[in-house]
Amino acid sequence: MVKNCAKFLIISAVLSSCGLRWVQNRIPPPEHLADGNVRFLLDAPSAKSVYAAGEFNGWEYSPSGPRAIQLKKNKDGLWQTQTKIPAGRYQYKYVLDSYTWILDPHNPLTVDDGRGNVNSLLIVK
Repeated sequence: MVKNCAKFLIISAVLSSCGLRWVQNRIPPPEHLADGNVRFLLDAPSAKSVYAAGEFNGWEYSPSGPRAIQLKKNKDGLWQTQTKIPAGRYQYKYVLDSYTWILDPHNPLTVDDGRGNVNSLLIVK
């Protein structure tokens, strides 16, 4: 009985891990679109609001800020927006609910800002 429970727990953990990787892998990092916009996508189901903040907008994330980039929840439950960003290399993070700063979990590119912070890296060509 104990062996069966242990096997079940191991199989469940492996399948859960695979499922999480599938969800994370199905969402691309920010991509430069043919129309010149950059598309941001984030899977954050419990968030009430999401902003992209970075060097491209002066790290602005306040709803009243003129350069704030707010993501909207789409029909699939993902947070999404498209915005024009000039060519260059930019550090950025997502801001959830106005106070939680996170790396982009769908973007493997990161950079140390030299002040003890790690940020996601966006390259717009």
